[in-house]
Amino acid sequence: MLKPEIPPSSQTDTPEIWRGSTRKPGIGGVTQEQHDGISGAINLLTVTLSLGSQSCQMAVAARLQRDGALRRVLAFTTGVEIFDPDDADGLTLMRRYRRHRLVNHLICAAWHRLPGSGRARNMPIVVSTAYADWLASHWVPPATIFHGWTGNCLACIKKARQYGSVIMIEQATMHPSDWQDAMLKECETFGIRPRDCRANLPAPLRRRMEREFEMADAILVPSLVARGSFERAGYAKQTVVVNAGVDHHFFSPPPRPTTRDLFRVCFAGRVELLKGLPYLLRAWSQLGLAHAELVLIGEVSPEMHSILNKWAPSNVRTLGFISPPELAVWYRSSHLFVFPSVNEGLARVIFEAMSCGLPVVATERSGAEDCITQGIEGNVVPARNVEALAEAILWHHRNPEASAAMGIAARSKIERQFTLAHYVERVVGVYSTAAERLAGAVPAYPNRSDAAWNASTSDLL
Repeated sequence: MLKPEIPPSSQTDTPEIWRGSTRKPGIGGVTQEQHDGISGAINLLTVTLSLGSQSCQMAVAARLQRDGALRRVLAFTTGVEIFDPDDADGLTLMRRYRRHRLVNHLICAAWHRLPGSGRARNMPIVVSTAYADWLASHWVPPATIFHGWTGNCLACIKKARQYGSVIMIEQATMHPSDWQDAMLKECETFGIRPRDCRANLPAPLRRRMEREFEMADAILVPSLVARGSFERAGYAKQTVVVNAGVDHHFFSPPPRPTTRDLFRVCFAGRVELLKGLPYLLRAWSQLGLAHAELVLIGEVSPEMHSILNKWAPSNVRTLGFISPPELAVWYRSSHLFVFPSVNEGLARVIFEAMSCGLPVVATERSGAEDCITQGIEGNVVPARNVEALAEAILWHHRNPEASAAMGIAARSKIERQFTLAHYVERVVGVYSTAAERLAGAVPAYPNRSDAAWNASTSDLL
C-alpha cells in the first residue's frame, strides 16, 4: 500500500497553539486581515472564556482581546491555566496548576485498584473534571458573560452567577440523554457490555452536565440535529445553533489533484462504536473494491478490536492517533472522506476534510446537513445503513471526475461559510444578542446557522 510523504513539522505547517505564558495576536489561525474583516464592536461587553478541547475557541479569545472585551481565560487544554489580557494585545499567565496532572494520575491509579472499578471505567473523568473546575472557579471574575465548556464548569457557573453574569455553555455533541441512548443501542447491536464501551457517560457526569444546562441562559450547539436533541430534553428556549469553523489556511487542498492509482477513503475521529465504524467496515467489506484502501485515523477504543478483527479486510489500515500535520497530509492524499457516526454534534473532522478539498459521505446523525448539500459537496446518508454507505462510496469510486468536483465545491463551501472567522463572528453575534437582551431590546437568541446569516458573512475570508 502507498503511504503519503509526511514533511517534518515546523512552525509554518502546524496550527498555532497557545501553550506558553504569553501569546501574540493571531492565535487559532485568524489573521489580522480576517479580524479587520469582522464587523461589529463588542467593547461594551466583558467575557470570561473557558477553553475546552476545541481549538476554534482560541480564535474567540483573540477576537475578544483585540476588542478589549476579554476579562479572563480559564484554559483546560493542557491542565488548568489562568490567563489575563495584557496591554500588548497578548495574554499573561497568572497561574498554572502544575499538580493537576499528577492528581489525575493518582486518581486513575487509585480508582483502578478498587474492587469493581471495571464496571465504571470512565468514573475518574468525573472526579478529575470536577477537581479542575473547582480550581478554576477561584479565578472567575465579574463579567457580563461567562462562556463555559460543558462538563467542566459547574463550579465556575455558580461563581459567575454570584456576579450576575449571563451564562453560556457550549456543547459539541447531542444532549447526553441522546448520547447515552445511542451508546446503549450500539452495545446491544454488537454484543458489547456498556461498561466496556469508552463512549459510556457515567451517571454522575450526566447529572453534572444536566445541572450546567439548567443554570445556563444559553446553550450553544454546533448543528440543527444537536439542537433537536436539546429541544426534546426541554431546552428549546435556551438552545442556539452556532456552527463551528476550521483553520482553512492549515487544512488546505493539495497543490495538484491526487492521482487515482489507489482509491483511498479515509475516516478521522475516535475509532469507536458511536462513530458508526462497524457499519462502515461492513460496507467496505461488502464492496470488495480492487486497488482501494480504507484508512482509519484516530485512537482505537478497546471495544473495537474484536469488531476490526471480524469485519476489517486486508485493505483497511488503522493509524491510531496522529499529529495535525500528519492528518492534513492524509486528507490531501485521499479521495473521499466518510463519517458514519450514529451520534454527533457536528464533528470538526468533517470541516477539516472539506477544507482539504475532499467530498464527504456522512450520516444525518453527524450534523453534516448543516454544511453539506446533497449531491453538491458530498452525500448525506441514513445512519446505521450499510447499503446506503456502500452505494455512496461506490458512486464516488465509479465517478472520479464528478467526485473531485464535489471536493472543489466542499472547499468553496468552507471558504464561504465555515472558516474560523465565520465561527468567531457567529459567537460574537450571540454575545451581542446577550447584551441586547440585558437591555431588553430583543426577546431571544437567533440561531447562527441559517442561510441568511451565512450569506451575510460570506466576505470574511
